[in-house]
Amino acid sequence: MAKRNNLKRLIKKLPPGYAVGRILVNGATEETTLFVNEKDGLAYFNVDGQVGAYEAKKINGMVFGAAEAAEEEEEE
Repeated sequence: MAKRNNLKRLIKKLPPGYAVGRILVNGATEETTLFVNEKDGLAYFNVDGQVGAYEAKKINGMVFGAAEAAEEEEEE
């Protein structure tokens, strides 16, 4: 339970536009590009030019930075 509280606090501190390449929601990977905002328990992320809303309490991991750059490095 403490880990989720720590992640929720981290989400509340992220500035809008911060690069977040992936999030884990209940253990499933969701591709994102940018953090948009957090309000009333929902975390908003840019997902392929659209805004995706996720319950902040269900997010159990985040990968910071651009996911595309990491994928390109793996291919080389």
